[in-house]
Amino acid sequence: MSSAARIQTATIPRPWADWFNLPAYVLVWSIPGVAALSFYYLNQTVMAQPLNWSYALISTLPNWYIWAFLTPVIVKLSRSHPIDQDNWKRVLTTVHIPALVASMLVHSAVNLMLFRTTGLHEEVSLGLYRVHFFTRIHANIFTYTAIVGLYSAWEYYRRYVSREAQTAALQIQLAQANLRPLKMQIHPHFLFNTLHSVAALVRKSENRLAVNMLGQLGQFLRLALENKGQQEIPLEQELDFLRRYLAIEQTRFGDRLRVEIEMDEELQGAYVPNLILQPIVENAIHHGISPSMDKGVIRIFARLKDEVVSMTVADNGPGLRNPERLQKGVGVGNTQERLENLYGDQQDFSFRNGELGGLEVNIRVPFSTEPIMKLPAEVE
Repeated sequence: MSSAARIQTATIPRPWADWFNLPAYVLVWSIPGVAALSFYYLNQTVMAQPLNWSYALISTLPNWYIWAFLTPVIVKLSRSHPIDQDNWKRVLTTVHIPALVASMLVHSAVNLMLFRTTGLHEEVSLGLYRVHFFTRIHANIFTYTAIVGLYSAWEYYRRYVSREAQTAALQIQLAQANLRPLKMQIHPHFLFNTLHSVAALVRKSENRLAVNMLGQLGQFLRLALENKGQQEIPLEQELDFLRRYLAIEQTRFGDRLRVEIEMDEELQGAYVPNLILQPIVENAIHHGISPSMDKGVIRIFARLKDEVVSMTVADNGPGLRNPERLQKGVGVGNTQERLENLYGDQQDFSFRNGELGGLEVNIRVPFSTEPIMKLPAEVE
């Protein structure tokens, strides 16, 4: 069974829940019967009329017990023909109004037979049936409407809760599934480059730089592990993680790489997707800076405007030569899916040739001072 199927099975209860209890069900339907019996007693007492207990009991409690038997049929009918905004007129005219008339006809027939069986009627006739039908027509219409209304309200509430739980669970699964392959794409490529650089420094006997790079790598990995399982982190923490990564890259490239990072002060507590900028910066270094022997520049800045966090990564590399290829890239696709899973239509991911001459990537997400989605720790 798939994860989605397991979620759906776990979150959507049966129409007749396990807590259904027959004595309690009978007791609930006894309440209006006892109320009707009490009303009859008080009316006879106030009017100084004699009490006919046989008539009192047969004309009150059984009326509601008949509806107790009819309710499962009405509920099944309501479940198979749900009322919604688009079809309510059709369902009412073709399903519930005929069912209401049929229910009242059955109710009146059973009631008439009870009166005849207990001796309250000496005979059964069409005239007496008509009396039973029209005497309780208003109460019966109200009862049928109440049954359908209460069931529909419960069904809408049940579906709403189930849909919310299922949507949240699926969003968590999608977000975690997208985060794992993204890390698998980034970390091995970056680690291999770093370790090759360390080996090259050792071969050149530049041990101090090699030790320094290993220390920076350790700090970088420590931060990566600390953020494990977190879908969103403060922007300052994301930039700190990025600085650790760039420190390693600057050791590799030396004077060939210049980095500028700017952030509006208002964004100190803003939450952004974890590991959202590092793959973009890595892509800028790999495709924009590394192929050229000229000095490379990478600018990273974050701005707050109209409650929107705008994060931009720009480089002075060759820029876009094949936009379609970049658009279809796995890394770009993962980034877009992550943003959509978290923010829906409230996010934007775009890229173009920027003022520096190279690629400029812009990410826009809603400003928030707390995580939008809180994920459990990832399973090892």
